[in-house]
Amino acid sequence: MKTLLIAAALFAPGSAWAANGDIGCIEAKLGPAAMQRIGARVVAAVEAGKAGDPIADDRDALLAARAACQDANGWSGNATQLAVSYALATATRQGAEPVLKRNGFDPVALATRYSAMAAVDRRSLVDGDPSNKAKDAVAVAAVDPKRKYLVMLWFSTLAALEFDKADFAAA
Repeated sequence: MKTLLIAAALFAPGSAWAANGDIGCIEAKLGPAAMQRIGARVVAAVEAGKAGDPIADDRDALLAARAACQDANGWSGNATQLAVSYALATATRQGAEPVLKRNGFDPVALATRYSAMAAVDRRSLVDGDPSNKAKDAVAVAAVDPKRKYLVMLWFSTLAALEFDKADFAAA
């Protein structure tokens, strides 16, 4: 049951609210076209196996959205960074879903697999050092390296959506 609740929360619309603003502010200011572009470019970089700059064309808009939301809501630096991370994760989720499907994955089934991991292992995906159990979950879902990168991107995106929202609410 816990797994289903976590999976449902990851796909549910809506935003977390801190005492002073909406974590979705940056996404709203960027707009759907920029979010789609950013998400597609993040996934394309992962698929190509190279680091790119997926926000290059939208950097100025992202910086302006970040500044406007921070000023309007009085966010701390930490809250602002969490909101940026959340916006990028939202964009990545949008870009990753069709690519996962094209590669034979079911995004909802992967979200369920992600949700089945212990919270400490899910959190490790956003803390910069994935736990062995998180790595094992990726390895079980995909064998070849390219597909592992896609699953790791998906799991990391879901972790950012889950934990950035919670951390922002506490910021």
